Amino acid sequence: MRAAWVLALTVLSSNAFAEEPSRRLARQAEIEYYTSHYDGADISLARFDCQQPYIPMRPATASRAAVSQALAAWRACYDRFLANYNAALPVGKSIPADLADLMTDDEMSAAQTLMSQVFVQVADDAKRQADAVTVAEAAWEGRRGDIALSARELPHLPVTAGKR
Repeated sequence: MRAAWVLALTVLSSNAFAEEPSRRLARQAEIEYYTSHYDGADISLARFDCQQPYIPMRPATASRAAVSQALAAWRACYDRFLANYNAALPVGKSIPADLADLMTDDEMSAAQTLMSQVFVQVADDAKRQADAVTVAEAAWEGRRGDIALSARELPHLPVTAGKR
């Protein structure tokens, strides 16, 4: 009886290993996406279509309520981006488990390396946009201190600062 169980398990496991190359071949494009072409579209700020708040150069050109509402909407959108970004950590977590099982150690390492680089770039881009909104808001409110800004300095900010 014991020999029958061993033989059955051996046959079942050999069938599973025989199917793996065909499953890998069927999902090769997905493996290549994560190892060579991952672009971070699933975690990017652009995915959330956060509308840059319109912040005029002079407070008199817009109502405080309108600017506050636009800033609140942008912050809420940015918070959704942050929640999604953090949920995707650690890097590699978003690779489907069944696909990760088919990947070799070298493929998993390549995927994690590429994804780490993309995650850093996405975070840097998002921070740049958030900083531009913060600087534009501070300039509109006329705040000084750590964020001292004159009208002469605004043209040197990223294009998104204070633009719609």
